Amino acid sequence: MIRKPFYIVLVLLISLVGCQSAPSPESEQQDQIASMEKVKNYDGLISYYKSELEKGSKDPQVKEKLAWAYFHKGDLESADFYVQHLQQEGVKNPSLYQLEGQVFDAKNDTDNAINAYLDSIKSGNQSGQVHVLLGVSYTKAGSYKEAYKQLNEARLRGYDDVVIKNNLAMIHMANGDYQKAVETLTPILKENPSNKIIKANLAIALMKVQRVEAARKLLKGEFSDQELRDISAELTQYRS
Repeated sequence: MIRKPFYIVLVLLISLVGCQSAPSPESEQQDQIASMEKVKNYDGLISYYKSELEKGSKDPQVKEKLAWAYFHKGDLESADFYVQHLQQEGVKNPSLYQLEGQVFDAKNDTDNAINAYLDSIKSGNQSGQVHVLLGVSYTKAGSYKEAYKQLNEARLRGYDDVVIKNNLAMIHMANGDYQKAVETLTPILKENPSNKIIKANLAIALMKVQRVEAARKLLKGEFSDQELRDISAELTQYRS
């Protein structure tokens, strides 16, 4: 058996190690941003994007991402400021229109929210999320037929069934069909027992169909004893 000289193997190892490049500053930066987004560190994201503006960045994407960070943090005034600024600068894209709609919705400006979501779709937004958001706004506006249409469109685009069915139940309740809401939410909760939003909405629907004890049982464990007593006192109103 012919053995290769040791120094040749050593040279090969050195060459292989030398081929490994260190992460670029841009790559490290993106990893940092992704990490902050994952843990919902919106203060960190705001600080990062503001530092980019302080450095003189004119990139509209930086301002839009800053607006999204403000929105997720709950600072609607700042989010709205950057949205309006970008629009005045002539920026028009599906994401910005959607953000505008979500800001309007958070401010209970339903009509303008609907218009913004429609603009987002017209400008190319193909996500299921925008149709869910539009469906929610149509429900608030009392346009239930349009709301159903948008939620079904989101379903056809593969959006989360739990979110869609929860919103369908909201339409049933808005229509006064609380039994249908109970029938819609009950199987969802069985599959997602830790979902507090589904649990709360099902409890409300149960109250409305006079199943107060079932609502109390559902809420037990989610609140403190005092909170549960307060809720129980309120629920007695639904007995009549």
